[in-house]
Amino acid sequence: MSQKNETPVLILALLITLGLIGGAFWWFTHNAGLNLIKPGSAPLSTNSTQKSESNSVQSGGSNNDLASVPLTSTKGVDYTALVNDLQSRNWKQANEDTTEALLKAFGPNSQKTGQVDIKEAESPPCADLKTVDQLWSQASNGNLGFTAQRQVIKQSGDYRQAYNQMQWQRPGGEWLIQYTYDGHREHFKPGYEPDYGNPDKGHLPTFERGYNFKYSFDGSLAKCGL
Repeated sequence: MSQKNETPVLILALLITLGLIGGAFWWFTHNAGLNLIKPGSAPLSTNSTQKSESNSVQSGGSNNDLASVPLTSTKGVDYTALVNDLQSRNWKQANEDTTEALLKAFGPNSQKTGQVDIKEAESPPCADLKTVDQLWSQASNGNLGFTAQRQVIKQSGDYRQAYNQMQWQRPGGEWLIQYTYDGHREHFKPGYEPDYGNPDKGHLPTFERGYNFKYSFDGSLAKCGL
């Protein structure tokens, strides 16, 4: 009779003991820094995960690795500076790099005056234009560059509407991006600079847009299939 009564007591004591051991193990693994990770795997880090998510938002989720873009130039233009600035998403400096690179690509007269020369524009540097376009497109996930600008123009069906969408003009026709010319280079007027912080689709680069009325940059892009 006494043996029958002792059996439930022993079972209960065993369950309590197992529960205490399980609770101690749980506390140790969660509070004593024990990581049960498979050999060869990397430990999970909350901070690194949050940092990765933050970088993804900051970069717009774009794949801005430019190593796959061939830096083709028929005029001997070095695009290293442009690549570095686009890679770091320094849109302001990249915009300036683009201007200098393409002026050199068009020819000595364009480079001297700071505006594309009409004669030199008769044979536009298509390889260079395509290189610049591919670099901007790759760095911005397709949101910037000449191809992006063409897409906006095609979708809007009207240049003025496209310029409004790209934040180059106001609906009334006033240019949001304006320049002064010192006889050698155009400089943005204070308060009329491009939006480098959060550019709309097609907003950059601003090369030859809205100030060289003797020559249409769109004509060169069309000749080059851009």
